[in-house]
Amino acid sequence: MYHQEKNLRRFLICRREYFTSEMQVFLENPDSYFDKTMDRFIKKAPGEATTVGIMTVDDKKFVIKRYNPKGFWHGCKRMLRQSRALRSWKNSHYLEQHNISVPKPVAVLIERFGPIRGTTYFIMEYVDGLRGWDIFKKDSDYRNSWKCILGNVADLLKKLHAARVTHDDFQPSNMIFVENDPVLLDLDHMRIHLYNSFWFRSNFRKDVKNFIRVLDEINPEASRMAKTIFG
Repeated sequence: MYHQEKNLRRFLICRREYFTSEMQVFLENPDSYFDKTMDRFIKKAPGEATTVGIMTVDDKKFVIKRYNPKGFWHGCKRMLRQSRALRSWKNSHYLEQHNISVPKPVAVLIERFGPIRGTTYFIMEYVDGLRGWDIFKKDSDYRNSWKCILGNVADLLKKLHAARVTHDDFQPSNMIFVENDPVLLDLDHMRIHLYNSFWFRSNFRKDVKNFIRVLDEINPEASRMAKTIFG
């Protein structure tokens, strides 16, 4: 099911169905694609912790999220902590197991020198849909769909609650909507709670409040509707 490599220089897991000759060329030197052949960038700025781009391999689109290292000593301090790329990979699989829609995880690559991590990459399938801010902006053409869409977000929250998951940045911009159904993005800060504890319930309420707060900044009318639907 998976191709795996593990040595002192790199750690790689890739779904076998995607581990084609073209994908292997990319995984050998991903930065060359970032510099030359990326289709377009979603996020690219000097000093950013992450760079995100869209790339075509085997006539199929993928989103590549590169976590940029901050230097050797920063890598030394963080070498005992799990990388954000690997957290995204594991969290994606956990949500898939709980029937929560996320972009399909394709591969995770960690460049390293022994125990010290360098650049890490998370590759996922590209999802063709509408971003949350486009749906809820004030001049949106989708106003008549808001009630249905927010009802689907409420269903997503129920699934996250049942799976004891908090997202930590739950907001419209971290969702893509496909036929009104939300696909959850940016999972590197997501937490899986072992128990239905006060800590879990408190953080879950923060997720809901954050969604409503950000939505209120985009469009107060949609925010009021969300408050009614979320209860």
